[in-house]
Amino acid sequence: MAARSLAGLRKAAGYTQESFVDAFSKMAKHMAINAAVSVRQLRRWESPSPPLPHPGQQAVIEAMLGIPLVELGFDVPPERTRRGPSNGHHEDVDRRQFVVDVGAILGATAMPAAHGRRIGASDVQLLQAKVSDLYTLDHSRGGKVAQKVAVQILRRVERAMADGSYLERVGRELHALSGALHSHLGWIEFDAGRPAQARAACTEALASARLVGDPLLEVRALDKLSMLAVEQRRPWEAVAAAVAAGELAQAHGGPKVRSVVALRLARALSAAGDHAAARRALSVALTWHERSDKDTDAPRWTAFAGQVEVAYATAAWHVETGRPVHAIPFLRSAVRRLGPTYSRNAALYRARLAEVLMRAGEVEEACAEACASADAAQGMTSARLVERLRAVAMSAERIDTASARDFMERLRAVGVTPKKGRTA
Repeated sequence: MAARSLAGLRKAAGYTQESFVDAFSKMAKHMAINAAVSVRQLRRWESPSPPLPHPGQQAVIEAMLGIPLVELGFDVPPERTRRGPSNGHHEDVDRRQFVVDVGAILGATAMPAAHGRRIGASDVQLLQAKVSDLYTLDHSRGGKVAQKVAVQILRRVERAMADGSYLERVGRELHALSGALHSHLGWIEFDAGRPAQARAACTEALASARLVGDPLLEVRALDKLSMLAVEQRRPWEAVAAAVAAGELAQAHGGPKVRSVVALRLARALSAAGDHAAARRALSVALTWHERSDKDTDAPRWTAFAGQVEVAYATAAWHVETGRPVHAIPFLRSAVRRLGPTYSRNAALYRARLAEVLMRAGEVEEACAEACASADAAQGMTSARLVERLRAVAMSAERIDTASARDFMERLRAVGVTPKKGRTA
């Protein structure tokens, strides 16, 4: 066989023959290709004179390993080793060979492959696993810690895109992964109190989504841009981004995605002062939430959404309409329903509940909730959480009660000092 061998690359990627067969089946399903392989057939492919896999099997092998079949010692006929643009899955392209066509997506040029490191599907899967870990880190430690890790992963992805060589499908997945990371960074930077960086990251995510033609990634980027626009007091932009996300979600998303987008639209409409339309959007969000139990294909970034977020958004609507007392039961429900996975959100929601209780004149309970939030905040880096606790502290400072004084001491112990803040 050639210097590169199927057996050698399989072992280097960490596959046994049995696990390779299983991964082959999953990749074929992911690529929507009707192809399968057995351990016995794999052994024949790894023999000194291997039989040629059929075209569907060829596409899957090349996607998994990032190596054209002809370089693995197979006798591939010329019509199956084309290097120019085609509709097949077996083009060998480098990131520098990607070009943007009008209306779309990514294509490959007829230039020969670069000499950089080969990037295969197994490399992409390892990077995707690291991105998944960001969700846990973000919710347990807050934005500032997660941001450092996210940037490191993004640099690895960008280095692979710039210096590696890979098949077209792997290239698309790398670009999509870059978009997902930028979208996640948009949220992380927002939580860390850096709105300009958050906006830049979301814009990058939106560009990546459109380049690879991923409507759900585009929905995610638009959702974050709407959230940021509310925070930066750009109500028209917030509504426009949420409406655009809603149109895409209606065409491509399931109930979970549609519920998330409807909640974002409700928040944007409230910020724009259209409270009646915001209430209708909340009703739509609740309707889609009630249909989301069997939504098994919902993307990971929608996992936070559920009855908790519906309750929290409803509370925000009551606050916006000047009825903080009506918001309190919904906020209590949101805090009660949050599980241990979302420790950052639990602290944030308690701080928000404390703010609203203080506004409603429930000083003692407000201070108790703020103390609980401050306790949960220890070891967590979230600029939004600190800002909310400072807002409560500013009100508590003007109240000479034992609970208020205890709360102020608790805040100082965790390094938070009174300062005027915003609510979001």
